[in-house]
Amino acid sequence: MTAGLRASLDALRHGPLRRALLAFLVFSVAEFASWIALLVWAYQERGVQAAAVVSVVQLVPAVVVAPTGSVLGDRPNRGRVLAVGYALQAVAMLLTATALLVDAPFVVTCAGGVLVTCAITLTRPVHNATLPSVSHTPAELVAGNSASITAEGIGGFVGPLVCGVLLGTLGPGSVYVLFGVLLVGAALLVRRLPVVHVGDHELTEIAGFTAQTVDGLRELRRAPASALLLAMVTGQYVVVGAMDILLIVFALDVLGTGASGPGLLGSALGVGAILGAVASVVLVGRRRLTPALLGGLLVTGVPLSALALGGDAAVTALLLVVSGAGKAFFDVAGRTLLQRTVPDDVLARVFGVQEALMTAALAGGAAVAPFLVDGLGIRGALAVIGALLPVAGLLAWRVLRLLDARSRHPGPHFELLRTVPFFRSAPLPVVELLSRRTEDDVVDAGTVVVRESDPGDRFYLVSHGTVSVSQGGHHLASLDAPTSFGEVALLRDTPRTATVTADVPTRLVWIGRDDFLRAMRSVPATRESAEDVAQRHLEDDRRRSGQTDDGAGAAGD
Repeated sequence: MTAGLRASLDALRHGPLRRALLAFLVFSVAEFASWIALLVWAYQERGVQAAAVVSVVQLVPAVVVAPTGSVLGDRPNRGRVLAVGYALQAVAMLLTATALLVDAPFVVTCAGGVLVTCAITLTRPVHNATLPSVSHTPAELVAGNSASITAEGIGGFVGPLVCGVLLGTLGPGSVYVLFGVLLVGAALLVRRLPVVHVGDHELTEIAGFTAQTVDGLRELRRAPASALLLAMVTGQYVVVGAMDILLIVFALDVLGTGASGPGLLGSALGVGAILGAVASVVLVGRRRLTPALLGGLLVTGVPLSALALGGDAAVTALLLVVSGAGKAFFDVAGRTLLQRTVPDDVLARVFGVQEALMTAALAGGAAVAPFLVDGLGIRGALAVIGALLPVAGLLAWRVLRLLDARSRHPGPHFELLRTVPFFRSAPLPVVELLSRRTEDDVVDAGTVVVRESDPGDRFYLVSHGTVSVSQGGHHLASLDAPTSFGEVALLRDTPRTATVTADVPTRLVWIGRDDFLRAMRSVPATRESAEDVAQRHLEDDRRRSGQTDDGAGAAGD
């Protein structure tokens, strides 16, 4: 079994991550199904121009909602924010279903679509910002991103497929009823995700909601390579928005399919996204991800241009599968690079900016598609849209390569930290940050590392060697590497309750008091686990020393 596949399977076994991914799968299917349902409904009601107008009208308000709402995603309880987003989508879906079922005026139904799209834009930034917090290792984070893109691919396949079936039998209202109910379940899945907030600097209160909203833009101004990556994502979604319209025209007017044709062609892109996302597990463990970015752009765009050369429905579907696979590779690499380069405390806001750009790009692509068809014909329009991404990627390659250099990676003692019981299940950002702030020393045999009654200023890990723990001059225990001590004095703000001495030449890794306590504050569950470990150490030492008072401590100090 490859490391990438093993990491993916481990990610699916991890409860919080699994719940987040399952909810995101429901969201992805609902997003694709509802989007196509309303566009096909508009096309059948008033033609291609109406479909393009409905697409733009849905997306423009969401451009404002995405970066503004993402401020909430940079709060500690991202699970609750996710749950609210899914619940709002459910309500908006059911309201739109009602408008479709009662044959409400065209404008009223479009307003329902606007509510759905605005609610959808609240989800993806928070989900992307949450993944590092519910992952344990860098490999698990990439696997989680790969699984998320797989979920989007499944959404791109199953959503249009379900939409096509329901449109042909029960009508567009049934699409919104079904997914309105399913999104209630998605909200319930994520409402109890871990509460986590940690970054490379302390979270600061900023005066005014607007000032907090633009923090994502400020971060991008400080990081031109990340800003350029978002520009590439924007270009990708110009293509996606245009293809939403072009595939309807291509299916109905060129291939001569029925009403289900656009949905079926869209599902071919979904199949490709699934295959590409599954294959993207090869990126797990790789430190350089920018080659996957460029490769993804090329494989996304070239097959779309090839559609202009002609071919039947089978050839069209095959080319769309290849294009969908390229998009998945780009998405996994790009999403992971943003998570590695943007501080956690503004991560949701940066993804909110990305969501706004994506939404604006979808609108722009949909708006320009009819003009391309009028001016160049459907095949010419496909050739131009397909060439956009490969050309942009090649032009931007030299700057995009800087992303790998800026990426945060675990420090040299990451795996050692994972041997500590209360860090074993801590979120990835917490342990990564600590691993970059560790120091290490080699001490000689007989060196006193900590002395009973001294203040506690460090948490220690033994990387190699052995230390002895004594109290009041009496030997209590010997600790072999890998082990740790020192948390009791830090957690309880007390003097050291035991003396720890190196038995042999020993390599020690240590974390300063402030960094240790900041990590404890950032994750309540980790703090509780550390308190349990400290209490067990105290009880073990009382048992060893025969004391009954609460003053004993050892392995923890």
